[in-house]
Amino acid sequence: MAHSSVISSSELAGYHPAETRRNYRLLVAEGILFTVGLVFFDPNTILPLLMERLTGSAILIGLVGAVQPLSKGFVPIIAGNWISSMPRKKRFLVGAMSAGRLPLWILAFALIWLPESPSWIWATLLLSVQILFWFGDSAGDPAWLDMVGKSVPDDRRGRFFATRQVVGGLLSVAAGAVVAGLLGWSALSFPANYGIVVLIGALIYLGNVGTFVGLVERPSETSARLPLSVLVRTLPHYLRANPAFSLTMMVLVLFNMARISLPFYIVYGGREFGLGEAALGLFIPLQVVGRICGALLWGYLGDRYGHQRAIKAVAFVAAAPATIALGTGLVGTGSGAIVWFSVLFFLLGFALEGAPPFINYMLSIVPERERPLYAGLMGVGYVPAVLAPVAGGLLIQFWTYTGVFGLTVGLTFCGFLCALFLPRGGVPSA
Repeated sequence: MAHSSVISSSELAGYHPAETRRNYRLLVAEGILFTVGLVFFDPNTILPLLMERLTGSAILIGLVGAVQPLSKGFVPIIAGNWISSMPRKKRFLVGAMSAGRLPLWILAFALIWLPESPSWIWATLLLSVQILFWFGDSAGDPAWLDMVGKSVPDDRRGRFFATRQVVGGLLSVAAGAVVAGLLGWSALSFPANYGIVVLIGALIYLGNVGTFVGLVERPSETSARLPLSVLVRTLPHYLRANPAFSLTMMVLVLFNMARISLPFYIVYGGREFGLGEAALGLFIPLQVVGRICGALLWGYLGDRYGHQRAIKAVAFVAAAPATIALGTGLVGTGSGAIVWFSVLFFLLGFALEGAPPFINYMLSIVPERERPLYAGLMGVGYVPAVLAPVAGGLLIQFWTYTGVFGLTVGLTFCGFLCALFLPRGGVPSA
């Protein structure tokens, strides 16, 4: 890591070099632990399979996929406005993240100790824990982004995110093997095997919260906290005042519409081609490797050529998984399906790692003092995706998987076309 550039940037914000190095390393460690921990609580593989086995409902599987974008859609707006008047935001960050991580313990022990509970209890518990996890995570987003903005300069943010994801991704390959081994271990009955998996994730997230506790924070620039009614009326002004941000939001909306299909790839592979829990030992590591490759590529493109170009590449790749699933369903590859689904999950990892370019681009095109509010406003890009997985579940109930995949392809490709018109943000170093 090139700490010299980080130090230079942070000294301007009032940070000492030692504080900068400490924050940089802790923020990298936080990302690594988050990435590894999510393998044991993955809303795209583990939770959809668990919900299907517990309830058998495609609509509930869609609800599992809707929780994250729902939280990202409006929670950061409220939280960003709330902390905008706070010179120091770490206490809020630690509290929000703790409130989201700790309920994982409840789910883990329930799966281990209460295996005979009715399906409606499992559905309620699973969704409640998901909601608490992602709502807590989303509430902390603006404060976390403020810390990143003060600690990491624009031309190093790509490699900052890449380092977090690459190291975390490499460790996640081993974590994926652990998950597959636990779920396939005959000595562990269902759902206790899933309980052990979630319990390991809960332990990892204790360390994740600990990294936030260790951050050194100096006061930030502040702006007035707005009443909620005034905030709602003011949001369109911020969109009109920054056309580059508005166009980024449009691309983000269409990028997130890929969530229509996101929870259903693994379920579709299991129902149509027999690729169930045993295939997780292959698909999870491939998805992780895809995320590693995506982190490297998006980070390099952003730092070297501009974050808006990285967004264009992300938007293009986002259409690939649904395209492969659509083709596999139409052609009917039979025994070769595992090859195509392997490619699908590899590219899905690429696409899932597509958020950092949007964050980096936003940081380069908005005023520093308005950063928490814009960070919250960026969550609006997730609002149309809130109902996308639920709509996907309803469509699958009354339509077909291939129809849903085809719709996903069309929406995500429109996002790529919009991304072609993004202007250049901050000027990266050569």
